[in-house]
Formats: sequence, structure tokens, C-alpha cells
Amino acid sequence: MKNINDYKLVVICGTKDEDGLIRYFGESNEYKFHIDCLKDYMYTYHSDLAESINADDLKDNNELIIYLINIGDIIYLHSFGYGLLFVPERISEKQFISLYALFSSFEKMPIYINYNLYREDNKIKLEENFSYVKGLENTEILDKFFENKSYVKRRVK
Repeated sequence: MKNINDYKLVVICGTKDEDGLIRYFGESNEYKFHIDCLKDYMYTYHSDLAESINADDLKDNNELIIYLINIGDIIYLHSFGYGLLFVPERISEKQFISLYALFSSFEKMPIYINYNLYREDNKIKLEENFSYVKGLENTEILDKFFENKSYVKRRVK
């Protein structure tokens, strides 16, 4: 596996053809902001979607992330000293396995999980925010999250 510290973004694909594929994107020395990395990712891998939503005009990470999780992707934004994980409403078994492999591959750090972004009243909201629990290993954070969301892994295509 690649070194997470070298990247700003990791996507665990959820589309039928690439289910569970881990894609590292946005070398840390090339990007100052996650928003720029997310835009480039969308234009690289989902250009039709990026053009249809005018991705260049969007100013907030969540404005882009909501589109990616709606197509089934898991998004991990890496920052120095912590990470933000965005999990769609449903993920596949392959994504679940890839997520654990990813989190096992890098050093212990605070990770915050945002579950199921959605739009309401022209705002982006999330169903749940799972905050980091001090002292837990990365995979233990996932265990705690999925302990209450055992149904998340079941996605019907």
C-alpha cells in the first residue's frame, strides 16, 4: 500500500466495475486545500458528473463529497494529524474489506466519521457524526462505528 501521508484524498470506489478499489489521489506536496484535490479527482474520474454540477464553482468540500457518496464512493480526507471519513448510506462487502485494509496500513490518528450526507433545505447535512475516541486504533474506530451500523454493509445494486 502507498503511504497515506503522501496524499490528501483516498477514495474507495463503490461502482459496479471498480467495487472496493482503493484510489489514492492528490499528492500532499501538490495540493494545499482538499477542495482543489476533490475537484481534480472528479474531473479525472467522473468528468461528466463534474461538468454537470459545475464542480469548479463549488466552494465547500461537502458540496463535492455528497455527489461522490451518492454514487457509492467512500471518501477519506487526510490532513496532518487527523482524518475525515465520509461513508455513504450503504457500502459493499468489498468496500468494507478495503476500508479496514486502508485503516490498518497507516499509523494511529484521530479519525472522524461522517455518515450519510444528504441535502435538506438547500443545506448539506449528515445523518451522524462519529467522533474520535482517544486511545483507539484506527480499525477499532471502525469497529465502534460499524457496531451500531451493521446494516451499512448491505447494498443492493
